Amino acid sequence: MSPAILALWNDYPAAMAEEYEAWHTFEHVPERLTVAGMRAASRYVSAARKESYFTLYELESLAVIEQPSYLDLVRNPTPWSQKMRQHFSSVLRIPGEIAVKAGSGIGGATLVQAYSVESGKAHASIPTMEEILRQLMTQTRITGFQVVLAEPNQVYEVFEQDEATDPDTVNVVIIAEGTSVEALSVMQAALTRQIEHRLEPRKRLRSDLFKLLISYRGEDFPSHRSEIDTNTMWHSGDHT
Repeated sequence: MSPAILALWNDYPAAMAEEYEAWHTFEHVPERLTVAGMRAASRYVSAARKESYFTLYELESLAVIEQPSYLDLVRNPTPWSQKMRQHFSSVLRIPGEIAVKAGSGIGGATLVQAYSVESGKAHASIPTMEEILRQLMTQTRITGFQVVLAEPNQVYEVFEQDEATDPDTVNVVIIAEGTSVEALSVMQAALTRQIEHRLEPRKRLRSDLFKLLISYRGEDFPSHRSEIDTNTMWHSGDHT
């Protein structure tokens, strides 16, 4: 089985940003990383809109998110998670297999683009996209990249996703990391033109620059959700 990722985009009300940060940092992502095969996670915020977030999980394979331990997290949320779920919007969730990847380390920022592309065109364009991205690495424009292919319209039982795409397409996710938003913004427009010229997407699903908030290694967490300390629950007082 191929290495995979789980990519999630969502907006969250700016008025609840402090609680969202606490919940996502201390409960939500750590819970996910108790699942066997969840290797790592990184969480980002949009450089342009403070209420827009991107979370990236590294998976041993797509089978990881079919395990009972993962489905238990999805179907049996904690009271805090149940509360926080009510305020999500603009949710897009794409699990997919990594077609090509290069680079090392975790950059301070990332450019993430997601497209709906005719299936044959998407698969045939992988070598060209790899060449484009490797060239940017040699020019010290980016520190690393990955290109991911995913089945369209995958159902997620927690949130409805309004980005319906044609059944003969695949979702293509391009993730390019760099040292800073400023460094990536220099080449963002040119890279987007090149990628879209090759892919000829039917639909652009997402395209945004994000700043890294926090990264985690799965090995740093216990093997069961019951061992996650949720004493950081948001309490009343100054936070209402």
